[in-house]
Amino acid sequence: MTTATQILCHQCSAPLPVEQGMQLIVCEYCEATNAVDKSRVVLSFAVRQTLRDDEAQAALRRWMAGNDTVKELDRKATIESLTLQLFPVWQVRADVDGAEKVVLEPAAATSIAGVKQLKIPAADLEPFDATLDDIAVEATVPYNAMQSWLQRDYQIAPAQIRETSLVHLPLFIAKYTFQGERYTAVVDAASGQVFASLFPEKWELPYVGLALVAFVLNFLIAFIPLFGYLTGGPAGFIGAMLFYLVAVVVAAIPIFAAATIISARV
Repeated sequence: MTTATQILCHQCSAPLPVEQGMQLIVCEYCEATNAVDKSRVVLSFAVRQTLRDDEAQAALRRWMAGNDTVKELDRKATIESLTLQLFPVWQVRADVDGAEKVVLEPAAATSIAGVKQLKIPAADLEPFDATLDDIAVEATVPYNAMQSWLQRDYQIAPAQIRETSLVHLPLFIAKYTFQGERYTAVVDAASGQVFASLFPEKWELPYVGLALVAFVLNFLIAFIPLFGYLTGGPAGFIGAMLFYLVAVVVAAIPIFAAATIISARV
């Protein structure tokens, strides 16, 4: 299979641009109607870049300040480099049980998490231009290998494929350091999404330990009304209930204080 961004008119041989989803193309020169069999050709596109370098860096800093990363990563991390590249993915449209299914598979080796979950609106696609070769990553996954993945992972046979595209995603590869360790993150230059497999995560142990202490403490306090009833009958139960309410409030104070301290430091 060879990649293409256009076909030649069957009547006048004029070049006609091919867009995703188009089955018929009317020649603007001779007005002839051309049918496109997209199951027999691989279309080549690039997703339109919408983020500049500074905007990509701002998106990365916002991700660093999120709930999944260690506290103050956005302020303490040093961004060493931000490099734009066009990463290739296979985008396949197939007929599955009468409905269209769109599948994304990397067309080159990558450790980028989340590539398969990206949504690529057709309006964001442009024909791939040879002038982009300098920043484009070479597609190393053959068409036949991609077909094998479709059959193995999605149960999509070659006969079900309606359209195949080699789509180049504009990605900023960010290298940053934090506390002497070097990390990599990827910023989608079209949507601003950030992907990272390894990054400085919040330390979960303090939260788990505090939750365990709170559980044990409240479990023990819950026995106070029962103990009052067993030792003093109904009158003892009423007194124990009052003591229980006071104990719940008193126990909550150090737990909330510890949670505030952990949130401020972790």
